[in-house]
Amino acid sequence: MLRFLSLIVGAVLITTPVEAGKKKLPALEDNKAYVLYLEGCPICNQALEYINERYFTRPDVVRVNIETEEGQALLKQCAKKFNFTRILAPVICVGDKYFMGWSGRAAKDFDRYLIDLHE
Repeated sequence: MLRFLSLIVGAVLITTPVEAGKKKLPALEDNKAYVLYLEGCPICNQALEYINERYFTRPDVVRVNIETEEGQALLKQCAKKFNFTRILAPVICVGDKYFMGWSGRAAKDFDRYLIDLHE
């Protein structure tokens, strides 16, 4: 399943060009947590459910579908910043840290990274 999602994410990044000049695309900010997810991905849905339950109103937690122009731009910036060799959804970038996928450990890491983000 993860391999399948990795292939889908890679295909989205390769086949969908981001047209420069249409609108200003967002840039990664070090004081925000980015949750880059794939619509319909069950693992992404688990991550979003957890994050929405705890951090729904936090403006520093940004959720972005990677099938959108904004999502692709942010994912490419994360990939460049952290030298990704492969991508598994969801991708979560928090300041100078990142992780991919979701599990109980990922939930704990996300909580800890958010605390570290504002210290």
